[in-house]
Amino acid sequence: MYSDQPNMASGVTETNNATVVTDIKEIPLGVRLAGEFTLSGRTVRLELIDSGLTWKGQGQTTDCHVDWDDVITAYLGGLSRGPGVKARVGVAPEEDRFTLHYIEHQKINILRHKHVTFIGEAGQLKEWLDSVADKTGRGRPKCLLTLVNPIGGQKKGAKLYEAIVRPLFELAGIDAKLIITERFRHAEEIAKTYDFSNVDGLIVSGGDGLFQEVLHTLIPRYNEGVDLDDPDAELKPLPFALGTLPTGTGNGISMACHGCTDLETAALVAVRGKKHYMNVISVHEYPGSLIGYAGVALAYGFWSDLLIKTDDSRWLKTLRYQVSMVKSIASKKREFKVEGEYLPATRPSKDVRAGEDVPKGADSEGWMKFSGTYTGIYGMLAGFHRVADQDKLQMNQQGAGINMLLEKQTGSLAYMKWLYKFQNMNNMVYNAEHIEEHYVKGYRFRVVESETEETQAATEKRDELERVISFEGEFRPTKSKSMDVRVRSRLLEFYATDYEYW
Repeated sequence: MYSDQPNMASGVTETNNATVVTDIKEIPLGVRLAGEFTLSGRTVRLELIDSGLTWKGQGQTTDCHVDWDDVITAYLGGLSRGPGVKARVGVAPEEDRFTLHYIEHQKINILRHKHVTFIGEAGQLKEWLDSVADKTGRGRPKCLLTLVNPIGGQKKGAKLYEAIVRPLFELAGIDAKLIITERFRHAEEIAKTYDFSNVDGLIVSGGDGLFQEVLHTLIPRYNEGVDLDDPDAELKPLPFALGTLPTGTGNGISMACHGCTDLETAALVAVRGKKHYMNVISVHEYPGSLIGYAGVALAYGFWSDLLIKTDDSRWLKTLRYQVSMVKSIASKKREFKVEGEYLPATRPSKDVRAGEDVPKGADSEGWMKFSGTYTGIYGMLAGFHRVADQDKLQMNQQGAGINMLLEKQTGSLAYMKWLYKFQNMNNMVYNAEHIEEHYVKGYRFRVVESETEETQAATEKRDELERVISFEGEFRPTKSKSMDVRVRSRLLEFYATDYEYW
């Protein structure tokens, strides 16, 4: 093995089961370390370069490359530790090989843990291991606390953590602390009292409801003295990073941060340690006190009505979502009349990358009025926006605003077609006749009392529905029929997928 000196690289040939080192060619410019190893029975040339590790076998036309951000660990010896790995013995002495564990980026945002063992010259691998150790692990979490809801989703959260997540954390050298929630609102108690100065981040394993508990506790805890009821009050960001593991029934937060709801992907995102600032939506009565916070989306009208119907059918268990959805789409949606206004924001462009700010002073200076009869008013923090010559919407959750959707009455078939486009993020989803979309920094509205004649029971039911709002699939009752929605920029740091992989 040689370092980045302008001399010859080492070659490896085998004679009578012995390894013989020969000089084969000069190390190219930019290669810090190079050598030949045996990998899965064939000879490969391994190179350590500024961006990562690259190897190519005889007859291969393309290189295998692993960026430093995707290297989990490397150690002397064979596959004797790590999730899903069994020891390999009797091939050659353990001192003549090292094992590399890394992250492979697959299609549709999926990450997978992989490993390879390079067999080389006995006693000559220290330089490789030292170089890999020097290049990896920078900025990664050293200690993570994970809160697990054991009854969320399929009630397998704790088992999945031990089988998939903890082994990956420990393989990456992360001190994995675990607390399993034991009762209702236990996550709130932990978020209110735990000493987070001893951890680099908090990972929430469960559905969106568990994340809501944590978010609604942490923001007030770290904003003591701030008037949280004031929608214009400046909030302080949390002093540690957050992450999520999708083990609940509703996993919208994970989808927004990872581009999927795959558990191994979410765990490897935390291992990589790449953090992105995220915005939060605060919702207030208009005027009045704080109602709550949302990390991805909130809904008023059709979708909050749907959640109430779903909650009334809990005896159907997981089937309640499909049954309630079919019934709600098949029937005429409840309508309500509102008067409101919104504050426009500059739309993200396809060139906006993670961490970049929109141009200062680019937003409109005033609120724009709107009014009408709608079936739903939704705020989506994901920041979906159209891009020319593309069929799919692009996402920028760090933009200046949110997508506000005003939804009007439409037929069941047309609505189902629109939902299909929305699920697939089709670029034409905002062109639907029943949808009016604005990109905003905030919006506020009041429900205008209906003048239609109806029974007292119908009036009471309508009044109940008009005092409910949905946060990430969890509905909350409100005191009034009005609300003020604001974007709180860069309030959280989140372990999230690199935006180039979305």
